[in-house]
Amino acid sequence: MEAVAALFSGFVAGAAVGVLGLGIFGPLLVSVPTTHWLRRQFPDPSNWVMVSLGAALVAQAGCAVLGLLLGVVLLNVADGGSTGLGSPSWQFTLGVIICIGVLVLGGIAWQGWLWRRFALVGLLAAGCYGWMLPHLAAS
Repeated sequence: MEAVAALFSGFVAGAAVGVLGLGIFGPLLVSVPTTHWLRRQFPDPSNWVMVSLGAALVAQAGCAVLGLLLGVVLLNVADGGSTGLGSPSWQFTLGVIICIGVLVLGGIAWQGWLWRRFALVGLLAAGCYGWMLPHLAAS
């Protein structure tokens, strides 16, 4: 039964990151300038709405799948884990924080002008994947 709890908790945490992250990065989908290469591929506004919707749905599904994978990792790590860092498994939480931190720093190095959005999504993902997932799985 703990496997089902870990997988379901991962799915819920991933869905939360996907939905809340869309609120952070969603405005960028509709504010792409007409000179951008991707916008030139879809000049009709109705096509751009469909492309934006497709990108949003893929991002949300990807976050949910990542949550499922992290649920599997938590299931394997939590067996010998101990509490700490405000989490039932401090090893899992620390690993998630380090991985998300590296990804956020890479995103900032790649697109520096989006540093606030990367930082917000990083904090959101660290909170949902690092703390919410283990607590949901433990309860």
